[in-house]
Amino acid sequence: MVWVKLVSTSLITLIMIYMIYYSLVSIKAYRGNFNIAPHHKARTKFLVLIPAVNEEAVINIPVDDLKNQKYPKKLFDVYVIADHCTDKTAMIAKKHGAKVITTEMGLNVKRHGVGKSNTLDYGLHYLGLNEWNKYKYVVVIDSDNNVASNFLQRLNDYAVEFSEPEAIQVHLDSKQGHGFINKGLNLSFIRSNYFQQLPEGDLGCASLLGTGFATSTKKVINQVGGFRFHTLTEDAYEEMYIISHGGNVKFIPDTYVVNENYSKIKQASKGMTRWSRGCAQCCLYFFNYAITHCLVKPSFKNFHILCRISTLSKMTQLIIIWGFWIWHYIFGSAFSNLRVDWLIYPMWIQHFMLLLSIVMTLNIVVFENFYLLYPIYGCK
Repeated sequence: MVWVKLVSTSLITLIMIYMIYYSLVSIKAYRGNFNIAPHHKARTKFLVLIPAVNEEAVINIPVDDLKNQKYPKKLFDVYVIADHCTDKTAMIAKKHGAKVITTEMGLNVKRHGVGKSNTLDYGLHYLGLNEWNKYKYVVVIDSDNNVASNFLQRLNDYAVEFSEPEAIQVHLDSKQGHGFINKGLNLSFIRSNYFQQLPEGDLGCASLLGTGFATSTKKVINQVGGFRFHTLTEDAYEEMYIISHGGNVKFIPDTYVVNENYSKIKQASKGMTRWSRGCAQCCLYFFNYAITHCLVKPSFKNFHILCRISTLSKMTQLIIIWGFWIWHYIFGSAFSNLRVDWLIYPMWIQHFMLLLSIVMTLNIVVFENFYLLYPIYGCK
């Protein structure tokens, strides 16, 4: 039973560390007073990449939005990487004004990584080192995204204001679909943008979310030799790579991309499974770094990495922790033969952990949602 106690103690401890970290981040969000970049003259050059596989029905959406940016045309180029397409994605993208890279154009280019990172790295290496170094940032946009008209201007503002941070993520919004899955994920996006991304962006450790972000060519792309973040969650790997190497990831709240979200349980399950597998891969890369640096050199950034490598969502963590407390205090008290002491901690620490669980649950489920939704719906 010793190993069971060690495993359960480690899991509950990790969840508690996350709760304490997230509580502190939430307090900063409630206080407000964020560092928002002012307007700066356009001077940052962007290479915008749109990876696409058989996206003929939607590829015009981001291409048209980028074509209509309120930003000098000479300071950005849009490339659609039509990778392994069997439809008219490339033709439609070109018709709407994008430059196009197809799989057939670079058969001699060596491929690296999996999924989206494979496609993005291929596109970069097809262009070549000298070409991508003409740009300050590589911007990634998904093939079905709507893009705000001030998107590139605000990226420029933050690049200038904060001395060209390693990466910049914009506000990620979600298209309104049908069903409780879509509405729940939309609410999760709203809460995450305000209660995590904004305060963490101030601290230089915002999360990269797979689309709507810019990566420094000089400080990141050149250092890793392309877009070589070899996990299923290339965004999480890139983010943790940057932070673990002393870099900054900033967040922009006042521009956005709108992403397609899941509406069905099967879609959500597939997406979350992929996300969990990718986070598990990141855990293998960064676990030793996170543990040692949290012990030797504790900081918000290092605790951010430790919390980020967890494959558990907030709701999953709450379910686990409350399952533990219910079993421990209710079933264990009612049925003495079922009572098992799962933790190595003394009782006073366990009571503190229970109190923290109550506060954290109320914060996530009640207070944060009320804080964000009441201004929208409360006065109607």
